[in-house]
Amino acid sequence: MKITNKQGLPAPLVALLARDFYTKGASQYSVTELMSPPKIRRMREQYDDEMEIDVTKLIASQLGTFMHAKLEGKTVEGYTNEERIFHSIDGITISGAVDLQEHTDDGIVIIDYKFVKAWSVMQSKDDWVTQLNIYKWLVETVKKQKVCGLKICAIIKDYTAHSTQENYPEAEAVMIDIPMWDSVTTETYVRKRLDMHRAAKQAQEFGEDLQACTDEERWMSETIYAVKREGRKTAIRVFKSIEEATELAEKEKGYVEERKGEPKRCTGDFCGVSKWCKQYQGELNVNP
Repeated sequence: MKITNKQGLPAPLVALLARDFYTKGASQYSVTELMSPPKIRRMREQYDDEMEIDVTKLIASQLGTFMHAKLEGKTVEGYTNEERIFHSIDGITISGAVDLQEHTDDGIVIIDYKFVKAWSVMQSKDDWVTQLNIYKWLVETVKKQKVCGLKICAIIKDYTAHSTQENYPEAEAVMIDIPMWDSVTTETYVRKRLDMHRAAKQAQEFGEDLQACTDEERWMSETIYAVKREGRKTAIRVFKSIEEATELAEKEKGYVEERKGEPKRCTGDFCGVSKWCKQYQGELNVNP
C-alpha cells in the first residue's frame, strides 16, 4: 500500500504515522481479521500494490496505537496487560490480543480499550460484543481460566460536557458492560467465519466472483424521511416511515425529503478497495 502526504506534513511525523506497529504473530487470522468480510480481506491482498491512503487518515488509529503502547508498559498488580493468545482449529491458527485481564476472586474480567467518538458509545456495537466474546473463548479454551466479565473502556476523543444528546456519555471515559456468550455459541461463530474465509480464498484462486458483502458488513444506513418547510434550514422531524412523514408534512404545510440509505463502508472507502469492487461500482452505474 502506498502512503501519500497530500498536506505536506513534516517528514518525521509522516515516518512515525506510516510505521506499522501491528503484528498478529504466527497466526493466519487475528480476531479482527476473522470478523472482517472475507471479500474485503481477499481484495485487499489482491490490490495491495495499487491501494493508496493519505497519511492524515492514519492519525486517529495511530494515536490509539500509541496509547495502547503506553498502557501496555504500565504494570499494576492483579492485571495482565496486552497478551496475545493463539489457538488452532482444523490446522488454521487464530490469535487475539487481549488489552487487559483483571484477575478477581470470581475469575478474569476482560477489558478492551476503545479510543472512539461519542456516537460510538451512543449506539449498539455488535462488533464489540463479538470481539470480546472471542477473547473470552480464547482465554477459557487456551488458558483454562474462567472469564466472569467483559468490559469496554471507552475513551471519548470528542467529549463535550455540555451536550444534551440522549444517551451521551457521562464523562471523557466510561466503562461499558458487554453481554457474554457461551463457549458453544462462540466456537460455532468462529468455525463459520473460518469456512467463509476458506471459501473466499478458494473462489479467488479459481477466478470466481467473491461472495457479495452483506448490508451489515457494508454499514448500510436506513432510508429516512425528513419533514421540512420552506424558510427553515433544519428538518422539523425525521421518520423511518414515509406515511408518518407525509402525515406530519400535511399538518405543517411542508414537504418530505427522502434521505436514501447508503453503504457507508463503501461510500467512505473504509474498506480501501471500493473502486475495484464490482458490487459497489455496479450500484454506482445503476444509480449514477
